Amino acid sequence: MRLRFPSRGGMWGVSLSLGLLAGAEARVSAIEPEEQRVEITIQDATFLKTKTMPIRAELPLVIVIHNDDNIRHGFTSPMLKGLAVEGEGEGIDFYGRGIDGVHIGPGKTVSLRLIVPHQGSFPFHCDLHSDMQGEVYLLDVPVA
Repeated sequence: MRLRFPSRGGMWGVSLSLGLLAGAEARVSAIEPEEQRVEITIQDATFLKTKTMPIRAELPLVIVIHNDDNIRHGFTSPMLKGLAVEGEGEGIDFYGRGIDGVHIGPGKTVSLRLIVPHQGSFPFHCDLHSDMQGEVYLLDVPVA
């Protein structure tokens, strides 16, 4: 399943990079020169620990979320609100205008494609299990 969600506001470009901290495991790799990728694994009702890794400025970002548990989990963040987000995966439900979040079935994976237009710290959490949380940091980093 592949869905596109239009922006609910204008987008403007700023140099940024992404690192996941405080409660999420990340595997970061460039898919191709135009696209960057961050992977988060949900296991034992937890966003696993992570390392912070920079992502190049002003390029499309793919956030891949793997649900390794045998129950359904959610992923939502203020970072998603108002952005043009494209999502794909099996056994998932998107909700909200545009995308406010996603519910991921047991053993399923979802990919979210977006460009975040500004730097900042953005919390994320499972809206189905309030103790599951993490944080995304978007930083201004010059690209050589």
